[in-house]
Formats: sequence, structure tokens, C-alpha cells
Amino acid sequence: MNENLERRSRILIAAKDTFAKEGFRNAEVKTIAQVAGVGKATIYKHFDSKDHLLLTIVEENFNAMRDIGIAALIGSGRPLERFEKTCLAIASFLDTDKEFSLVVVKEAGEIMTEIESLYKSVMEENRPFSDAFINALKDENLIPDIPNSIALEIMMNLAIGIVYSWTLSGTEPLSNKVTELFGLWKDQNALAKSTSKNN
Repeated sequence: MNENLERRSRILIAAKDTFAKEGFRNAEVKTIAQVAGVGKATIYKHFDSKDHLLLTIVEENFNAMRDIGIAALIGSGRPLERFEKTCLAIASFLDTDKEFSLVVVKEAGEIMTEIESLYKSVMEENRPFSDAFINALKDENLIPDIPNSIALEIMMNLAIGIVYSWTLSGTEPLSNKVTELFGLWKDQNALAKSTSKNN
């Protein structure tokens, strides 16, 4: 890793830790610089503002979750098993980062439009992959035969809602909530299959 990239990485790690400990509004660039072992001017060579720092961290988190998700989805197993594995892997990633997630949920209101834009961009870049996976879920009658864009929006809104409520009030690991929800889905799926056989 060249010196510029190494320095940029240190700044992002320091910023994330500082935001998690002090909150986004209270965190000062000079504190981030001290934690990173660089001068304030060095931070501004890499990032335009404190907002830019936060957005970069959020974008890297989205990309990390995408990579985790794709790695789990392309593994072996039935679609529902792979989907559960994917959600558990992303939940584990978020479990290690709850303090930062709380900062984003509570304090990033001013830049939420930019965060939503980043999120939509990552989702759109991976649309062919998500379409293929949604079709696999439909093939096994695990979700209704509705347009893929609507199915994806429903799933993502559910996921965002769960993460949001866990961030604000959850005390147990997010992965526990994921296991519970997939247990309900599997039970419902088994019940539907049983009812279908009996009719």
C-alpha cells in the first residue's frame, strides 16, 4: 500500500472510531487528526469536510456489506439457506459496528440524501445479481411472483427497518433477530407446503 493510501486508511479508521465515541456533531477534525497521527491539513488533502469523511465511511460500509452478501449468496445450498447465510453475515458485520451505526441513524440527517443516493447506487450496480437471486426465490415459491424491483424494495425496506430499530433500541445481537425472522419464514413456508399437500 502506498503512503497516501495508507494515510487515507488511517484517517478513515480514526474518523470512524471518533464518530462512534464522540458522535458526529461533537467530533472535531483535529481529534481525528491526532488519533490518525496526521495533521489537520493532511485530512483536508484527502477529504473536503467532516461530512465527506462520514459519507466515505458509509460508502465503504455499503461496499463491504455488498461484498459479504455476494460471497454468501453465490455459495452452495438452497436459495433460502443462502439468503439466511447472507443476512447473518451482514448482521455480524453490523454487530461489530453498532456505535457507528447509531451515529449514522441519529446524527446524519443533514446528509441523509447523499447516504440514500450512495445506497441506491450500490443497489443499482448489483441489479442483475439481485434479479437472478430473486428469481431463484420465486422458482421455489418462497416469495410471490411480483416484479423483481418491488420484491427487492420490500426486502430492503424490511432490512432497513430492522437495522434501524435494532440500532436505536436493540440490546441483543442483530444476528439473533435475523435467526428469529428466518425461523418464522421457514415455519410459514413449511406450513404453506403442508397445507398445499393436504388440499
